[in-house]
Parts: sequence; structure tokens; C-alpha cells
Amino acid sequence: MMNEFKQLALAIGIALILVLAVVAWKSFPAKDLYVSDQELEVVKFEWAQPQRDKSIAGGSLIINEKYYEKGLAVHANSVVNVPVPAGYTHFIAEVGVDDAMKDDGPSSVQFQVLGDGVVLYESPVLRANMPAYRVLVNVEWISQLSLVVKDGGDGTNSDHADWAGARFTRR
Repeated sequence: MMNEFKQLALAIGIALILVLAVVAWKSFPAKDLYVSDQELEVVKFEWAQPQRDKSIAGGSLIINEKYYEKGLAVHANSVVNVPVPAGYTHFIAEVGVDDAMKDDGPSSVQFQVLGDGVVLYESPVLRANMPAYRVLVNVEWISQLSLVVKDGGDGTNSDHADWAGARFTRR
């Protein structure tokens, strides 16, 4: 009888641990939350609407021959607002001119990340065939990011810009 009681207590204990593990796992969101999976407010765009997880021309997101499954593609000049999800500490992306433009025209863009209206990041002017620039911004005290792409000073012809792998993460 005592042996059966121990087995029952052990089974109940294991079941309770499994239930608590599932509850804890569901209570914490995934480590990364991609911008392309969130609600976005498109404040400004030229030439074409921003695209989720594909280039502005509809193909794959590619910067300097590197492919990205997730991201946001825009055309200069654009502004997209993204709310910062609670509990996330950093915004990360790789930015650059999409490879669809590597053989076409001037293609020059500049990226900015604004947090609650304050510039947190600004890239140099990027051109076709340049490697992506890494963006890492602390967003712990920010409620909204504005993802801004400006032309590089020579007009907006061929200014296809990718926010590749753009996401919020916990550090």
C-alpha cells in the first residue's frame, strides 16, 4: 500500500511540474518578434507601399547576395511607425539597398531609427552592392519606433531599401 502511495505521489508531482512548465512557457513571449509580423502604421511612402517579407518589387529580400526570410522593404522616402512591444529591450536589423537594384541607376539611401521622435540610429548613405549595415538600438524606455528611409541626396530613382531581419529581442 505504501509503495502505491509513493508511485501516486510521484505521478502527481510530475504532472504538476509539467503543468507549471507549460504555463510558464506560454507566459513568456518568444525571444524575437519580427517587425513584419506586427501592426505597422505607414506614415509616408513614395512609389510603392512597404512590403512584408519580400522586396519592394515583390522578390526575395537580398542585400549584397545575402538572402533574408523576414524583413520590411520600402522605397525612399518612407516612414513606418512600429510600437515597441512590452518587455523587449532591443531593436535589431540589417539595412541596405536591395539587390534588385544592383545594376540599376544611382540607388542611394540613408536609414534612421527614431525612438519617440529622437534619432537613435543613422546609417551613412548606402548604395547598391554595399554590404548590409547592422542596426542595434536599445528600446527599453521607448514606446514607438519610426523606421525612416531617405534618399541619399541624388533623388529617389531605384531607392529600394530593406530593413532585413528587423525585429525586437530580449537581452
